[in-house]
Amino acid sequence: MLGYWFFYWAVRILFSLYFRITVTGLENCPPSGSYIVIANHRSGFDPPMVGALMRRPVHFMTKVELFSYPLLPWVFKIVQAYPVRRGRADRAAIRHSLDLLRRGEVIVLFPEGHRSQTGELQEARSGVVFLAQKSGCLLLPIGISGKYGFRQNIHYEIGKPFALDSTMDRKAAQTLIMEEIRGLVERGQAGESR
Repeated sequence: MLGYWFFYWAVRILFSLYFRITVTGLENCPPSGSYIVIANHRSGFDPPMVGALMRRPVHFMTKVELFSYPLLPWVFKIVQAYPVRRGRADRAAIRHSLDLLRRGEVIVLFPEGHRSQTGELQEARSGVVFLAQKSGCLLLPIGISGKYGFRQNIHYEIGKPFALDSTMDRKAAQTLIMEEIRGLVERGQAGESR
């Protein structure tokens, strides 16, 4: 766990020196119990920074392709990332996610499944709906707005946790997830323009 906190503080310090970071809604993060953090995905900087916002250790579902790069598997082990094969139902990743949630842990997911090249929000994948409905866990939405770049403003708007009814239609749930995130992104953008 010492290695996790080393990376946690390294990201917080280095990112705050390089970017101009603002965060709203930290009080919405549940202090205990399992939940799934969901955020829009615009950059490779998103996962480490979202993890560094949380006051509790989190687990990251990460595309399996990244585990083939040198040193990254070692880093991923320390920061509690585990692989997922995208494009099909990865039963091993789903089982591991549900086990973590049953143990009261926190998972970070990016519902869009991959980075948006344009910054426009994409449709949520069905996997996040399945995990939320199967586990009954809360979803904690985060909207990321602004621009990553040296001394550029980047804002993280953390919304109130919400649950998906287990009987809710999958497509409706996917839409709801992205609308929750969209509202937070727009609120963050409105704050930037003030």
